[in-house]
Amino acid sequence: MVVWVFASVAATAREPVRNDRPLRRAVLALHDSQGERRELDIEDPAHQLLELPLNHLGMVVRRHDIRKGPPPDDTLTGLRAVVTYFHDTGASAPEWLWPWLEKTRQEHAIRVIHFGHLGPLLRPQANRYDPARVTRWLQGFGLQYDDLFLPGPMGIKVEYRERTLCAYEADAYVRASHHGPRNVDPHNRVWVTTRPTKNPEDARTPVVTGAWGAIALDPWTITAGGDSGNRRWHLDPLIFFREALGLERVPAPQPGVLNGRRMLFVQVGGSGFESVSTAQRNTLNAQVFLDQIIEEYELPFTVGVIVASLTDDYTVAEPTPRMLLAQRILNHARVEAASHTVLQPLRWNVPLLPDSPPRSVVWYPPIRNYEYSAVAEVRESLRFINERLLLKGKRCRLMLWSGLAVPPLEAVEESARLAVGNLNGGIYRWDASADSIGYVSPWARRVGDRIQVYAGAPNENVYDGFFDTMPQAYRHVGTTLERTGRHGILKPVHINVHFYSAENTARLTTLKKVIRRWAFEEQTAPVFASTYVRAVRDALLRAHIVRKPHGWAFRFFGACRTVRIDGETRSVDWARSRGLLGQRRMHGALYLHLAAPDAEVVLANDPPPHPHVEQANHILEGAVLEPDRIAVTSSALTPRRIVFAGFAPRSSAILSLDGETRAVQADGHGRIELQLPSGENRVEVRLP
Repeated sequence: MVVWVFASVAATAREPVRNDRPLRRAVLALHDSQGERRELDIEDPAHQLLELPLNHLGMVVRRHDIRKGPPPDDTLTGLRAVVTYFHDTGASAPEWLWPWLEKTRQEHAIRVIHFGHLGPLLRPQANRYDPARVTRWLQGFGLQYDDLFLPGPMGIKVEYRERTLCAYEADAYVRASHHGPRNVDPHNRVWVTTRPTKNPEDARTPVVTGAWGAIALDPWTITAGGDSGNRRWHLDPLIFFREALGLERVPAPQPGVLNGRRMLFVQVGGSGFESVSTAQRNTLNAQVFLDQIIEEYELPFTVGVIVASLTDDYTVAEPTPRMLLAQRILNHARVEAASHTVLQPLRWNVPLLPDSPPRSVVWYPPIRNYEYSAVAEVRESLRFINERLLLKGKRCRLMLWSGLAVPPLEAVEESARLAVGNLNGGIYRWDASADSIGYVSPWARRVGDRIQVYAGAPNENVYDGFFDTMPQAYRHVGTTLERTGRHGILKPVHINVHFYSAENTARLTTLKKVIRRWAFEEQTAPVFASTYVRAVRDALLRAHIVRKPHGWAFRFFGACRTVRIDGETRSVDWARSRGLLGQRRMHGALYLHLAAPDAEVVLANDPPPHPHVEQANHILEGAVLEPDRIAVTSSALTPRRIVFAGFAPRSSAILSLDGETRAVQADGHGRIELQLPSGENRVEVRLP
């Protein structure tokens, strides 16, 4: 395989200040369909393996098949990087590829990263092996190259820059070979060096980063593995790509964080609505879920229903009992209504024909007065829910994809046309069964000019035994949730379940334990699922970051209310910043809480203290920050917690709740913590 990444040198941390030009954050991923056996576009290894670390670093990934000709010219607009990921199938490069690479680098000053294998680039003409062009190409990066290859690992000595960076999840030494370039530029940084024990002067440096980008050749990159069990990163993907792309101390949108806390949302899919539960005699799962989960926990819930689970006639004259139950659930004050389709498609890209075997395309049999199509699954399910189930003033906010959750472009566009967000797909695990960050899916899948936002965590049915011998298997989701927030917040806390989690006492008890831990014991911010969906959309499609002389400007961030700057040791200079609500340090990074879609931050060493929000478990609006006070409107469906900071240690202050005042005192770190029940208040903390 080969991955190339190209990024603008002008967009690195050393670029000159331009007050009007956003950082280039787009990544164009070039892949080769020749020789690949993929039914779905999500099986592209660049999407599966590289997109998550690139997302986390603030990159927006687009993909293009090199067999469809050169990328359109407009893909260079806002482009920071190009990634190509090839299998080494012996295929030749298309005629346009080398000229396009050379011209694009020359005209756009792009960085280059060769990742994996040089593949078809060693065959610039049909059926002709010729490494000379690669040799000339790499000379421009301070690298000498020839096609020597010595198998190992016997007889090969390996040197790592740092073991934690180069043997991140597993050591590639057992697959060691001696090949690749030799570095001759002292300004480059060598990560891996190999030497034959019989000729130690012949050093090869298969992993190198520099001002031009990087090269990282197999086997030192990643063992791609299969769906489970044997995937391992050898390079630390976050540090490698950050360094290769010049992203040190460059801000990245962080859609899974709100006011210094990891977002949490509980999503309930419609499957199992109509089944009878053994946890409550002669009662539907949906009723048990309403009684024992929604009513019991003071949290926002996003609940989707499947039309065919409620009626066998789309135009039914009178509401069925199940429709009436769905009405009670979806109109609950703490419930956000979502669609989980009409017939629950399993394979969105396969047509439903009269002779299709049962449950080969959709789960439910056809219902009367409904004609199936991918677009109809979106349009008609939303119409049914809005017109037949929701009370006046409440609307369906989300489309939850079903089955394999790989909807076609027309279905995603229909959701966008109806101004409804979409969620699901990209299911993964990161635990003993799938023990690698390489299994964590990216934030979203790009579909045309739209995005499909991926789930934040696995659901119950991916755990073996959940439906029969191990009904408590969903408890293992805790490992994935822990790992995706351990050293940096890669994903939100997504409690991703279905109505069938209420089908028996063991499943129900397990779900309650998961909810209690992550919603009430961990530092999370409970929100509706659509809040996260909008944050991802704005982070990937709208947000602009502009470098300023002493900080940064953030434009069009919309629902994405957090920016993360890794390794930033400075703090906000509040007197010279605007549009900010607070800051918090976590995981070696500075997290900035935005109070507005447009904001500017000036960073300084030891700026004067200033009241601000360090963390809060809910959205805060109407912020006013002044040297002697801070005021916000606090509103949530869950018990609220706010930690104000920036006061003098042990100092006295006055707290006002809707005009009623009382004295409070900061702790030894200058923090004032406020805990409130669910509801809404205008909160102000000011100096006496």
